[in-house]
Amino acid sequence: MALTHLPTELLENIVTRTLPEGFESLALTCKRIHAICRPFIQNHNTLRSRFHNFSYGENTSEWIDTIRTAFDVITRIAVEPVVARYIRYADFAKDSFFTRGRPRYLLADVRCGTGGAVLSLFADSPYLKKAGLDWQEFYAKIEEDLEAVRYSPHAAAFLMTLLPNVETLTLPQLWCKKPPNTTDKLIDAIVRNANRSRLFEDRPSLAQVTRFELYVSTLARERFDLDWAIPFLALPHVRSFYGPSCVAVGGDGHYKNIAYYNPEGGFGKTLVAVNFMACCIDEVGIADFLQHTTCLRTLRYSHTTKIHRGPQDWNLCQFITAIERKVGSHLEELSISIRELHGSIAPGKSSMRGFHRLRKLEFPLEVTVCNITAATACRAATTPDRCLVVGNGSTDEHHELDDAGLLISDLVPASVSQLALTSGGTKDHAKALSVMFRHFAARKGIFPALEEIQLSCPGNADDAHKEQCARLLAETEKVGVVLHLHPYRSNFTITWNE
Repeated sequence: MALTHLPTELLENIVTRTLPEGFESLALTCKRIHAICRPFIQNHNTLRSRFHNFSYGENTSEWIDTIRTAFDVITRIAVEPVVARYIRYADFAKDSFFTRGRPRYLLADVRCGTGGAVLSLFADSPYLKKAGLDWQEFYAKIEEDLEAVRYSPHAAAFLMTLLPNVETLTLPQLWCKKPPNTTDKLIDAIVRNANRSRLFEDRPSLAQVTRFELYVSTLARERFDLDWAIPFLALPHVRSFYGPSCVAVGGDGHYKNIAYYNPEGGFGKTLVAVNFMACCIDEVGIADFLQHTTCLRTLRYSHTTKIHRGPQDWNLCQFITAIERKVGSHLEELSISIRELHGSIAPGKSSMRGFHRLRKLEFPLEVTVCNITAATACRAATTPDRCLVVGNGSTDEHHELDDAGLLISDLVPASVSQLALTSGGTKDHAKALSVMFRHFAARKGIFPALEEIQLSCPGNADDAHKEQCARLLAETEKVGVVLHLHPYRSNFTITWNE
């Protein structure tokens, strides 16, 4: 029987079941179906406008549109369950921000007349049952937070059990405070259920998330323990992660070995792009994080020493080595930079030879300085009578350094087409450029893919650094490589996949 031959009552029931995912397509099938859909169109457009790209905010209109907290959203869904299916881009960053300084009696009481529906939502929650949590105790925690007019981590976590169509998820800013164990259990239940479901009709909560973001300030005083984000990276379709101010330092007493989080076979298996902005992660933390990221193509990392830990050296060379060992075979874009360092770069030596597919590469010239220092020390130990003194920039010195394996090929794989080098413009960085790019035009054949170099040349840079930049410009022009000199340490124009 053709769809249009069905009774109107059945067609109306079918229409309501297509909201919102298939409603618009159904409405365009024929005149009769469109006529049946017409009474639903205005409400559909209203809900889509309000909830498709969702974020918290003030609204002075009716209470039904005033949504400031996770509990407000929960109540709205209890009143009209289809609302949950409209939310595609969930920006929960400002959860409870618009309730600050407002006694509860001044806030819109969205529970009026809906208490039974809200309570039923909790009492019937399969996620609370799977997590082994008593719904009444869980709800009581939310009530305590509501009475105190404060952010409720329990409400924020419960809301995530109700979102079958969300594609982009941003955590509340206040999630950076240690989540309670009860919410940890609930998130684990959500993740396990999302991974186990295989039926499209089931559409478990958060199973459609492809991009996951934290909302944390990049200031040195802010931190977000990376292990708190790990459960969300075990969702079955997450491809992109933006994680500002994450901390994962192996020697830190707060560090939890994230490599052993295993809800359904590990986390990060579907990640394609990761951006760690202003983070404090050492070689142990990054190795643990990358343990299962077999699909990773883009990794961006900028380092900031978090002031709660005090001055601390960063072993940049071991950090690069850890990345190479875990994802060197398949990574295509790598950016490492220094945003704010309180401490020193630990001595060491790096090689990028293990990155076989890199097309875009950014790193600080401190890496080259480390290699020069390591080579000089090695030469001094093996041939004391020919000990190098790095500093005069002589041709003989460069010849010795080349013999020590400091050619540009050590640090720039042949596959790289775009190279960015960050620098503070110091004399040491001038020497690094001299060593890396000596006779670059003659060596260009080693790097058939290299088309563009971006390099920091600050206005207050050392004269030697500016001179090396000018020399490199002349060398690159000979072989058709484009060199961009930037007046700042970073702020380059390379486009990274997100």
